[in-house]
Amino acid sequence: MKLGREEKSMHILIFEPRLEGHHLSWLRYIAEDFLSSGHRLTLAIDGRDQAVERYQKHLGDLLNQVSVNSIFDSDRRIKGGSKLAALNHCFVQSQADQAFVNNLDDIASSMLRRASVGVLPPRPLQGKLSGVYFRPRFLANPLWPVGNILKQIGFNRLAKGGWYHRVCLLDEYLYARHHRRYARAGLTFLPDTWSGSFNMSKSQARDHLGISPNKFVLLHYGIGTRRKGLHLVIRAMLSSTRPERWHLLYAGQLSNDKEITNGMRNLSQRGNATVFNRYVSKAEEHTCFAASDIVLLPYVGHFGSSGVLALSAAAGKMVVASDEGLIAHRVRKKGLGICFASGNTQALKNALSMAEQILGANPHRYSDAAQAFAQQCDREAFRRALTAVYSDGQMKSSSGRTAVSADGS
Repeated sequence: MKLGREEKSMHILIFEPRLEGHHLSWLRYIAEDFLSSGHRLTLAIDGRDQAVERYQKHLGDLLNQVSVNSIFDSDRRIKGGSKLAALNHCFVQSQADQAFVNNLDDIASSMLRRASVGVLPPRPLQGKLSGVYFRPRFLANPLWPVGNILKQIGFNRLAKGGWYHRVCLLDEYLYARHHRRYARAGLTFLPDTWSGSFNMSKSQARDHLGISPNKFVLLHYGIGTRRKGLHLVIRAMLSSTRPERWHLLYAGQLSNDKEITNGMRNLSQRGNATVFNRYVSKAEEHTCFAASDIVLLPYVGHFGSSGVLALSAAAGKMVVASDEGLIAHRVRKKGLGICFASGNTQALKNALSMAEQILGANPHRYSDAAQAFAQQCDREAFRRALTAVYSDGQMKSSSGRTAVSADGS
């Protein structure tokens, strides 16, 4: 792709030491979009054999367009003894112009605490450090827990010292609240994106998965843990007065939790659940969303954004979500579904019954709202926001006042 007038080609080191959850998808998104703007890339990733197989499977030909630098040494130890040290080692070794950390949470906690008492990051990273901060809890609550006070002090010290180039937030409300206060941190908003084509019909998807067309299908997608509220879903299903009607579709990796594993086995044996206890492909992901009536987001104590919410919107599905945090705020404000009291099984059961009634009366009740939200966080919106991080306008803004707006434009 030809560079725009406000963009210049540079060498960017992308740091991503993890493979689980969203990490591989985001690595691909970010690498694709920086390459599309003409930048040269080095990926600082897990270079151990088993990890390399995962990268090859997920990134494919993209690996032929970048350089790769392992964050582990020949003895399979992380370089320098920490992720921050490994980032600096790979940055210096690659001779890159800028460092982009796919998940700043990987280094932020210790880096900010150390900075609060005057221990600064490695000097080569000064002014070169950007990345995505998924869960900047201290921005939401700067005083509690007490550790957030230290993180706030450290973040402010690094911002004033010119250590950051850009810090990308996935929460448009935190961005609006803090981007002037931390102007020198270069805060910007980055939409939590999705990809793919959701064009399979519900009947086709259910036929493929072997699920009856008469079922009311509830999709729980992602890791199966208590933090993601899967235990609440199991309890609601097992105590349901409509076991012949509700059907749980689960796709992800179940945690080693006795209640969850036993509950899923019980539901499966009853014929009330279809379980994919593994990493699913993009094609399988789209089939699962197509087959569902609603998508469950019953997260407990969850902070920040959710890629599953974006996928739900892209698939045109109503969501049932816990009534806390950013997810609940978006669900209500954007009209994407209904919320229930977090952690309350009976409230979840009531919400499921309400969702069934709503969609029974009007199957397309949430379609328009879902489509509108999906457009706000699609790959093009993400690409525009991400590539603006290294546009000339952003590079020249030492104060960070030039920023991507909260709608990604």
